[in-house]
Amino acid sequence: MGQQEVKRRDFVKVAAGTVAGLAVGGLAGYFGAQATAPPPARQALSGEIPIGILHAAPIEVGPEAPAIEMAREDINNFCKEAGLDVRFKFLEENAEESATKAVERAQTLIGQGVKIIVGSEWSSHCKAVLPLVTERKVVLLSQSSSSPSLSLPGDYLFRLQPDDTRQALAIRRMTLDLGLKAVAVVYAKEAYAEGLWKECEPMWRNSGIEIIESLGVDPEKKEFIGEFSDIDSKIKAALSKYSVNEIGLFLFGTYGPIIPMLTSLAKYPDLLKLRVFDSDSGGASGYIEYAGDICAQVRFTAYAFGPAASPKYIDFATRYKNKAGYEPYFTAVNIYDCLWIAALSILLAERYDGEAIYRILPKVADMYFGVSGWTELNENGDRKYPTYNIYQVVKENGKIDWKIIGFYDGVTDKISWTKS
Repeated sequence: MGQQEVKRRDFVKVAAGTVAGLAVGGLAGYFGAQATAPPPARQALSGEIPIGILHAAPIEVGPEAPAIEMAREDINNFCKEAGLDVRFKFLEENAEESATKAVERAQTLIGQGVKIIVGSEWSSHCKAVLPLVTERKVVLLSQSSSSPSLSLPGDYLFRLQPDDTRQALAIRRMTLDLGLKAVAVVYAKEAYAEGLWKECEPMWRNSGIEIIESLGVDPEKKEFIGEFSDIDSKIKAALSKYSVNEIGLFLFGTYGPIIPMLTSLAKYPDLLKLRVFDSDSGGASGYIEYAGDICAQVRFTAYAFGPAASPKYIDFATRYKNKAGYEPYFTAVNIYDCLWIAALSILLAERYDGEAIYRILPKVADMYFGVSGWTELNENGDRKYPTYNIYQVVKENGKIDWKIIGFYDGVTDKISWTKS
């Protein structure tokens, strides 16, 4: 995806390479060896096994669909080549931006016999669904939930995204590197955005960044013109103290509220002069589709989990682009790995049982090096190592698109900015 090579600790590379062989090559070799050996007296797993997929919103489906199709093909080919009498099917449901519907759709999947659900993309939905899956002993494996409020040891939620305490560090570093001296924040009142705001606030204050205004809004509203009137007034006053390049406007939330935030702030000329930041939605095609001109005007800048540069990722990205016509968004990368981890956990558990999958999944994730890199989890079941690409929407040769402008390494707390 054009990111710069970043110097990382050699032991991570060595370890990742080792576990890659164990997780994919080693496991394939193991099952392959079993396929050529005399068959066991009884096979614990056979037939078609369901894996649930719970999408947060219709807009999340498009970028992930090619990756889901690839995962289905690759996992089932793996089972076939290994001589296993197992085939995985994916059952998909959509919460349509509603936490209430997320619970209902999860119940639907569980009613169809699902013991592991990949999703939801949104922390608010994971939070709503967690009591249900815990009670029913169904594993929830999210590709992008990151609220610190869900970083809980021993629960039935695992996440392939680092939690927001790591995101806040990246935002603080980006703010300082870009020379911002003041920020205004609009955040959706839901688990992900509120959690990120609570993490960022003390980091900004401790770094000497003035917080001009912070405003929580209803995430289900479709326009925020009135709310941005207050932000506009505060920005006008701050412009007597700071230049436009020293003030950043941060929007925290998911797709649902952020796009109407962008179209609403566009009603205020002074806000269009500022650089506007999102959180972890860098590279998402929906922003270009629904608010591309506005994003280009405000130099819309966001980050997203950055997959490790590897031959495995390059192969995946090439296949994905051939299917979708554009580079893979990070949730597509992560959902591919989520589906593999789910399938491998089921195979190694040797029975389709939520408790058995729950016990084996962290071990599988620790050994697995996927298209997103090493998926080792921490004690809370969240991805351990944070790395983020930093994106900006640009208009070049008449075309509006995302461009990677930097790479954040959580080990060193440094950003490697690309040279323009």
